[in-house]
Amino acid sequence: MRAITETELRDEYKKGEFTSYTLPEGCRLTPAAAQFLSERRISVHTVSAPAGGSKEPRKPLPEAGSQERAKTYSVGEIKGKPEHMTHLNGTTLVYKNHPRIKFRGRLDTFEALLISAIVDIEGIGYQELGRDLREVLDYVRQILRAEVKEEPLTPISFHGWSAEEIRDRSHYPQKYFGVNHLLPNPGQGGLMARLNYLRTQVRELELAAMDAFSVTPEKVDREDIIQGLNRLSSLVYIMMVQLISGHYRVGC
Repeated sequence: MRAITETELRDEYKKGEFTSYTLPEGCRLTPAAAQFLSERRISVHTVSAPAGGSKEPRKPLPEAGSQERAKTYSVGEIKGKPEHMTHLNGTTLVYKNHPRIKFRGRLDTFEALLISAIVDIEGIGYQELGRDLREVLDYVRQILRAEVKEEPLTPISFHGWSAEEIRDRSHYPQKYFGVNHLLPNPGQGGLMARLNYLRTQVRELELAAMDAFSVTPEKVDREDIIQGLNRLSSLVYIMMVQLISGHYRVGC
């Protein structure tokens, strides 16, 4: 069975945009190709077997990441709520591995990691760092609420710093904190390793958000969420810099 790739579809789309695509007989879509069609709300049709030919084959279960997996269904279209589906919002059902549902799951996982880190960090006496991470936790919950309710996300702020001021401080740590850019290493200790792990998980959240909200190379549905996550990773990096600089201390 020949696989139709994203590159083939993208080339066709450049020649002329289309709203439906007929999958040739004996062919299948690669996951990337299916995602390409899904992002553009392009419906997919299959070629039926010719008269007198063999029966139409049973429709396979949709592959992870395929256009079918990303499809949405109104609540009235489906009787009850199958266990393999969940609510995207009050009126829409989707597969549980829909990109937006996967993004929500990653947010939930990151909340758990943050809570565990806060408990341990405050437990060894770093109270100010614990408080700062609680602000990160609060903003992650704002992101989840904004995504689920499909409301605008309030731009991040921290200790009076705007989103752009956070970005500037993460780019020029020597200017603001007297510390050069960090290259994490084991010699910096367990607390620094914990913060660095949190930073990398925010970057993974950014990637999940791109999977959930990218439409075309020039457009995303939730630029506010993607920018908020970018600044959040910068903020955790700033906390790493402040730890090295001696800003965070036991008992403070």
